[in-house]
Amino acid sequence: MTERSDVSSTHSSSFEPLESAAALVAAARREGLRLVTAADDFDRSGLDFLVVHAHDEEGTPWVVRTPRRPSVVESARVEARVLRLVRAHLPVAVPDWRVFTDQVIAYPRLGNVPAVSMDPTAGVVWNRIDPAAPRATFIDSFADALAALQKVSASEIAEAGIPRKSIDDSRAEIARAMEDTRALLAPPDVVWARWQRWLANDAIWPHHLALVHGDLHPGHLLLDEDGRVTGILDWTEAHLGDPSIDLALFVGAFGEAALDACITRFEARGGTTWPGLADHAAERWAAFPALGAKWGLSNGNEGVIAFARTMLETIAQESG
Repeated sequence: MTERSDVSSTHSSSFEPLESAAALVAAARREGLRLVTAADDFDRSGLDFLVVHAHDEEGTPWVVRTPRRPSVVESARVEARVLRLVRAHLPVAVPDWRVFTDQVIAYPRLGNVPAVSMDPTAGVVWNRIDPAAPRATFIDSFADALAALQKVSASEIAEAGIPRKSIDDSRAEIARAMEDTRALLAPPDVVWARWQRWLANDAIWPHHLALVHGDLHPGHLLLDEDGRVTGILDWTEAHLGDPSIDLALFVGAFGEAALDACITRFEARGGTTWPGLADHAAERWAAFPALGAKWGLSNGNEGVIAFARTMLETIAQESG
C-alpha cells in the first residue's frame, strides 16, 4: 500500500458518479491504495456520501467515500481544508484523508464507535451512552472539544479558506427556510409564533462568530468505553458562523440539563458564552424542522422531509 502523509487531491472539470461498491474500491486502488472489501453494495446511511468499508493488506480498516451528487464535490473540498486546520487544534481525532479526488475520499477508520447508529431491523441504536442521562465523561469531553474548536482564530480560519456566515445572514437564511417550507409543513400557529419571536429577539442572538462543525449530531461523535468523545466525523458543514449551532444539536439529543452542564464546562475551558446562549440554542433546535425540510426540498430527499414533520410534531407538543 502506498502511504500518503498529505491529502492527495485532483479536481476534474466534471463529476461522474460511481455506480457500485466495486467501482469505488477500484477508484481507490488507482490512487495507490490496495484495499479489499466484502461489501456488495454501498453503505447508504449518509446523506451526502456513499460509503464502502474496506481493509488494507495489513488488516487496517478504511472508510472509502464517494459523493452522492455533484454539489457535494465542492463541499468536500471545503471539508478537506477544514480537516487540515482543526487537526492541530482539537483534543479528539478527525479523519486523515489519505486520498481525496472528486470521485473518491479514503482514510483509515477512526477507533471506537459512534454515539448512535442505524440498525436495519432495530432502527436507531444508542452506543455507550444513555441520551436521557449522559455521563459526565461524555459532557465534559464534548465541551472540551467544542471549546478548542471555537478558539481557532479568525485569521487561521480565513487563511484556510473556510466559509463565513454572518449572524444576519444566518437569521435571513432561517427566515427563508421557514417561509419556503410553511405550506409543506403547515406548522401550528403556536410553533410559527415561537419561530418568529426567536428570529426577532435580538437579546439572545450572539454578537460574535466562531468555527462550528455544523452537523454535530450523535452519529458523528465517536465514543470510547467510558462514553468519552474521542473523535468527530463528517465536517462537510463546518464554517465560521453562529457559535450556538453545535449546542443546538446537543440540546436536541440530550436535553436542557445536559446543555446547562455542557455550557458550564465549555465556559470553564475558555469558550465564549453570552446570557442567552442556552435559550438561543434551544430555539435554534426548535426551528430545525424548517431547516431540515428546506434541505430535503433542495435535495429531493423525502426521508429528511418526513423526519422534519415528525420532529415538528414533538416541537408542537412542547410549545403548546
